Amino acid sequence: MAVEQRSWALRFGELGLKSPRVRRNFERVLRSSLERAAIRNGMDLFFERQESLMLAFSHADPVRVEEIFRRCFGLVGADPISPMQLDPEVVAKAAVERDPKKGEYRTFAVRCKRSGAKQNWSSQEFAGEVGYHMLQMDPELKVDLSNPQITVKVHMSASQAWLMEDRIPGPGGLPCGVQGNVIAKISDRNQLLSSWQVMRRGAAIIPLPGCDEELMAILDEWDPGILEASKGNPSAARRKRQGKRTPWGFIGIMRDEAEELIRIDRDRITPAVELDATQGWNEVEKSALLEHLLDPASKPWGHAGNSNLMSWIT
Repeated sequence: MAVEQRSWALRFGELGLKSPRVRRNFERVLRSSLERAAIRNGMDLFFERQESLMLAFSHADPVRVEEIFRRCFGLVGADPISPMQLDPEVVAKAAVERDPKKGEYRTFAVRCKRSGAKQNWSSQEFAGEVGYHMLQMDPELKVDLSNPQITVKVHMSASQAWLMEDRIPGPGGLPCGVQGNVIAKISDRNQLLSSWQVMRRGAAIIPLPGCDEELMAILDEWDPGILEASKGNPSAARRKRQGKRTPWGFIGIMRDEAEELIRIDRDRITPAVELDATQGWNEVEKSALLEHLLDPASKPWGHAGNSNLMSWIT
């Protein structure tokens, strides 16, 4: 029996601020990260660009696919989407039918975005028509554009509409590897958390011999293959990604040792940077981030929401 294909719209953050050339490169690195994770988990995952949307498709269990999205640096979120005919009545029917509170009193609003040039519909006109048909199909609905209980999200192009479900949050940041290399010897919790945060800012971690395997197994969920690299067995793809770039920073070793390792490349003219991204953090904040690393689905962090992140202000 054929397995139903599921679709997601990938949402980027900082990537959208880059020049077209840089953005294309960053998106390529991000897709490569997702593909490596999918291969490791034995699932299919492929991509297609439609106007301004980057779409991902898979026949695998959507829960497993979304676990990959939650751990992909550079990805702000992934919206599960249902492609359908560019017809307000069709979209309205789908929105009403999937609502578990159908027939109960509730308020709603329709938010619509458009990709590409305007054709038969503007985004506001399409949203208004969808809302009109929803009211006809379920009289218990009431429009509230300011504070709705339900928000129906629609994305439309010149020929198709997509009904979007609740967003699956990603870690944000930049794709792992686009901001150079950092060498690291990870043997305690602080070094683990520092490495994760450096990875989130786009650096690729080059693990040194002697890393703690249990800690590396945690990072391996976020950057597949880093555990084997720490054992001295980096894959060909990882070696290619790291290239010949001289590491610019180090974690978990003394400066003298780091400089000795980095100076293999005589072209380096600036000193290496010692990185400790947990400076000033309290135990509650460190524990909360570690919980997120272990279970991002139920322990959100950063833009996805965590009260500890801004605790230093209050």
